[in-house]
Amino acid sequence: MDEMVILAIETSCDETSIAIFKNGKILANIISSQIKEHTKYGGVVLELASRLHLKNFSYVLLEALQKANIHITELQYIAYTAKPGLIGALHIGKTIAETLSNYLEIPILPLNHLYGHIYASAIDNDFLFPLLAVLVSGGHTQLILMKKHLNFEILGSTLDDAIGECYDKVARMLDLGYPGGPVIDKLAATGTTTQYRLPLPLNDQSYNFSFSGLKSAVANLIAKEQRNTKINLYNFCATFQKTCVDIIMRKTKLAIKNFQPQMVTLVGGVSANSALRAAILNLATPNLKIVIPKLEYCTDNAAMIARLAAQELLENNIKGD
Repeated sequence: MDEMVILAIETSCDETSIAIFKNGKILANIISSQIKEHTKYGGVVLELASRLHLKNFSYVLLEALQKANIHITELQYIAYTAKPGLIGALHIGKTIAETLSNYLEIPILPLNHLYGHIYASAIDNDFLFPLLAVLVSGGHTQLILMKKHLNFEILGSTLDDAIGECYDKVARMLDLGYPGGPVIDKLAATGTTTQYRLPLPLNDQSYNFSFSGLKSAVANLIAKEQRNTKINLYNFCATFQKTCVDIIMRKTKLAIKNFQPQMVTLVGGVSANSALRAAILNLATPNLKIVIPKLEYCTDNAAMIARLAAQELLENNIKGD
């Protein structure tokens, strides 16, 4: 990774982020979040997200270059999130990347956002293989096995809602606002799990997940409870969160048992959840290392895209001039 100078762009959803990577280190990781703009609508508004990416790009780029103390002409590669994500938001990122690539006459690397999340763990850690990635976000919930760098085998995925999406929808049912994850996590911390009961959907021997049944069960329980008494938000959130964590942990433990990884990493926006982080960290043994990215690298950010780009270049034996 010596001599590489990479500028990475992340615009898959509602964060405009630019990172600069040089000589194996992240020199800058600037994130402009749109959450406040979308909160009033109860979720991400697609057209608004695209317009805000376009509006915010210039100052995010300038701040990244200044923080990294890099002149734009020193850049050697442009990397960007190409998929998956919101089509309009992705298109803005692609257009910006192509414009910079053409202007500077340097190569461009379109990359996978989900694999970027996995490589967020490689920013501060060396991978051990086989590696099991537990990917939990607003749009995806997957177990991914890696036997070597850039080798991704999807063991299982959600069959319907992602865990982050389920959190947001349950928060909406409880009038807790958007985004729902941090609010539920905070309320759950002081609640107990004995007052309410929720089912564990798809509790089988597969590596797939399902959260739509849990979402429906929550809706039914809320309707039932509200007919009789006021819901105890702390206890309700504690029960919901424990159920979500149990779902993830059962499948993760099954994959660990069957594939014997040397490392497990929890990645994606929901990896910021305190209960899930604690449960995953508790899996550590002398033969199993647990790695979770720093909180700044859990949600969408360009640093993870830059780290993935560096690995792509390294595997292809491409270095800077």
